Amino acid sequence: MRDGALADRIQAIGLDGFLDEWLEGSVVGTSHLSDQVRRADRIVRNENTAGGLASALRGLGQGSQPFVGDRLSELKMPVLTVSGARDEKYTRLAAEIADAVPDGRHVSIPDVGHNVVLETPDELAAVLGEFVVSSQ
Repeated sequence: MRDGALADRIQAIGLDGFLDEWLEGSVVGTSHLSDQVRRADRIVRNENTAGGLASALRGLGQGSQPFVGDRLSELKMPVLTVSGARDEKYTRLAAEIADAVPDGRHVSIPDVGHNVVLETPDELAAVLGEFVVSSQ
């Protein structure tokens, strides 16, 4: 769903309705996580407002940002992209970004969806730690 249409949907159904739908999605869903993790995640997400999320999508969403993908080869620093393998779209995009950067690396974490930070924080921390150490 495009950013503008999603922003309209959020405002139409409200924050709770949006979160109910979003968190049941096949890629971003949290149903496979423990009740404790899902409750904690929902508490954090409920700190948002429908208007705030809609505004963020309209002003900061990927669809509202200028394309700079053709300039990735200019980057002079190591770049790491990380994705959850179940999120096929972002895994493909993250790999393409890493391939376009001279010192780019991509790590795809198996059995993880869109929210790598929530689903596998320890594994993500290990990947980031290894990247930082190997980039020094």
